[in-house]
Amino acid sequence: MLTGDILRLSAERHPKRIALICGETRISYQDLYASANKFSNTLLNLKIGKGACWAIMSQNLPEYIIAHFGSAQTGARMVNLQPSYTPDDLVKILNLADARLIIVEEIFQENIAKIEGLIPTLESVIVIGKPIIDEWISFDQFIRGQSATPPLSDLDEDDIFAMTFTGGTTGMPKGTLVSHRARFASCYTTVIEHGVTGSDIVGMVTPFYHAMGSLVWLPTVMFVGATAVLMSSWDPNHFIQQTAKHGITCTFMVPVQLRQVLSDVNFNIDNLKSLKNIAGGGAISTADLIIEINEKLPNAKFTNHYGQSETGPICIYSHYHPRTKADTVGRPAVGVDLKIVDSEGQEVPDGKSGEIICRGPFLMSGYHKNEQETQIYFKTGDGWGWTGDLAKKDPDGFITLVGRSKDMIVSGGVNIYPREVEIVLEQHKEIIDCTVFGIPDEYWGEALVAYVVPREKEELTEKVINNHCIEHLARFKRPKYIKIVNSITKTPSGKVQKPALRNAFLKDHKIS
Repeated sequence: MLTGDILRLSAERHPKRIALICGETRISYQDLYASANKFSNTLLNLKIGKGACWAIMSQNLPEYIIAHFGSAQTGARMVNLQPSYTPDDLVKILNLADARLIIVEEIFQENIAKIEGLIPTLESVIVIGKPIIDEWISFDQFIRGQSATPPLSDLDEDDIFAMTFTGGTTGMPKGTLVSHRARFASCYTTVIEHGVTGSDIVGMVTPFYHAMGSLVWLPTVMFVGATAVLMSSWDPNHFIQQTAKHGITCTFMVPVQLRQVLSDVNFNIDNLKSLKNIAGGGAISTADLIIEINEKLPNAKFTNHYGQSETGPICIYSHYHPRTKADTVGRPAVGVDLKIVDSEGQEVPDGKSGEIICRGPFLMSGYHKNEQETQIYFKTGDGWGWTGDLAKKDPDGFITLVGRSKDMIVSGGVNIYPREVEIVLEQHKEIIDCTVFGIPDEYWGEALVAYVVPREKEELTEKVINNHCIEHLARFKRPKYIKIVNSITKTPSGKVQKPALRNAFLKDHKIS
């Protein structure tokens, strides 16, 4: 199915149903579809069609959704930009994409003004709000007067329609190209595995510039004809208020957001009584978090998924799975062909670590203008994507992540996977978050560093943590350095920025 057809079909089935709520604004499916068509026709009038790139930098607003589904009907490639990108990042990404048009929310437009002259292909800047530069125009003005009739289409399901840059925790992000077919496959998987229906009112807190926001959950909500409540920025108390006000029944969050909701001073089960379906992803949802969700929100079912920008959801830990498996990412999702293999591509026995590879229509098409990285990802040339994630499977088919292939630590000639150590640390009742990484060590080659976030700072000391490690970890897996911190630096998608932490630690300790 083409992405544009997702919105079209829902608009035809129930035109008057409310598709979006944003503040006091409510937009029906038929009006949303009409606005998307206007955007489509505007792009095509500018000759921004098949293969051309344009970019958007915005929080979760109706205009983002209008542009998303409108662009999907033109053949153009939508580039999702994180507002946190530096001017240097923006210049590199926009020039790599040969972006011809940028849509920017007014609070971010100064970032574009600084670099506009450094993007030779840039023709137009459209502002969601009031422009600060005379030559720029507002989004409303951009689509005003355009036809609401859908454009004629010669698109194919394998055509690229969007580009999202991967987390960037290891340097310059890579532009992940996704087709209509790939993200509809992920949409369909999400509907089935997370049980989203047309009766749901979905709290959209995941940023649309992240793949899970605009390329998985947004089409899922529109496909089933649910109502999306947009939250332009994250605040746990605001989410609680919006849930009480609109009767939100379903949401997707990263673990840190869930923890913030559950620990918010205004947490009240009565304000969250409508919430029946909670989805997690973007990072590991630990066993203690799942237990806390069950205790504080007993009427809500929790389902966690694991995936990448390159894959969409590929593993599911469902609400009906045993709690003894809560530290796993579950089993392969419906329709996902998945193996755990050694470096030669041979499946490893249960309990042995290997790399996750997967195959199916959900896979990305490649990395934009980066044939070398594309070939590395599809290195066997037979349709299998090599995720770079290391894992092991138990006899019941449940999969546990043990780290990234690039994160593997070699200490004293022994391979150590950071995730194995993190799981043990997370089992301590006074630890609510942690991360483990390696640093150079003259004697061992590499040594382990653990950053730990305590539940109550005065209750947790390095000695307590060391004793816990001595009890539960082999000597060679124990962290040499332990740092108790208030929080751990993460990307907007909830992934730990290990290179940044590593560099800061090395600088602070004068280790080269």
